Amino acid sequence: MLKGLVLSATLNTFKVLCDDGETRLCSIRGKRIKSLAGTYNCLASGDIVDICPTDSGKGLVEGLCNRRNSFGRYNEKGKAEQAIAANVDQVCCVSSPSLPPFRPRFIDRVAALAEYSSLPFAIILNKCDLGIPEEVEDRLAGYEKLGYRVFRVSAAQNEGIDGVRHYIKGKLSVFAGQSGVGKSSLVNVLFPGLERRTQDVSVKYNRGKHTTTMSELLIGPDDTRIIDTPGIRRLALRSIPADSLSSCFPEILAQSEFCALGSKCSHSGEEGCSIIGAVESGKIHPDRYESYLRILSEMETLEAWKRTHEGSLEREAVARKEWARRSKSKDFARNHDMSDMDDGYSEYE
Repeated sequence: MLKGLVLSATLNTFKVLCDDGETRLCSIRGKRIKSLAGTYNCLASGDIVDICPTDSGKGLVEGLCNRRNSFGRYNEKGKAEQAIAANVDQVCCVSSPSLPPFRPRFIDRVAALAEYSSLPFAIILNKCDLGIPEEVEDRLAGYEKLGYRVFRVSAAQNEGIDGVRHYIKGKLSVFAGQSGVGKSSLVNVLFPGLERRTQDVSVKYNRGKHTTTMSELLIGPDDTRIIDTPGIRRLALRSIPADSLSSCFPEILAQSEFCALGSKCSHSGEEGCSIIGAVESGKIHPDRYESYLRILSEMETLEAWKRTHEGSLEREAVARKEWARRSKSKDFARNHDMSDMDDGYSEYE
């Protein structure tokens, strides 16, 4: 039996770096891991697993070691939690000032996920050679006041890269971001010789095209590791309980201790809530508060829907499992490829 590090996963095939130095293509014995029942994908890049070698270059996953943490989102198509990465040290949200445009609401969602998993969070603003608009600088300054690291870089011009290289040295970092912000270009500069495939941004739609099709753990010098993820257009937050959301916004958490309503307050406009005053006085950025309200509204709407559809949800889950068990077609496999992380575009991201 060998220990292995999951580098990438597609359907039920996993690329695993084993502790004997060999990378094997593995499948799961029995095709299920009980501890991950109910999730959209069973293993994620960064997972540590037990491997039983079989044929040359192949093996079977016998078990999953306990995760220190996981970073992921709710997959709307699969109706279940989807782990993007596991056992990570920090989360880096890669963005751009334009082409595609800067989207602070998306950054807020990635930051909330990082906070919920107690992971350090940083913003890497790529394509700074295109210029940084004043309103983008204003938002970046706000993130820096919250204690988040912000790196202004240009992968194309190889500018500002040393700061990022030092920040990620010797750690396992997740690079998350929307399509077209230049994650793969950035990785190519950080890990020379890797030559990850890149594509231009669609000028017509002002957003990126998918080039990375699955999460993949990449290993560089000095034990620096990056999990490069596919571009995410919609980031649904369902794993965070609604009553825990305020703790994922550091500025709201800091002001909530002054709230007269205490822990029962949702900070969404209740009389006596201190958060509204903090927004009006500038202690909380109004756009950050708007992000909080939108996420909270999604969570509360979903919970209300679940309460009124509890029986139908159970029947749907049973039907899905039976359909998945019986279907062997190529269309089914393609539609359920765990590399698919694009749930469609949403205006608030």
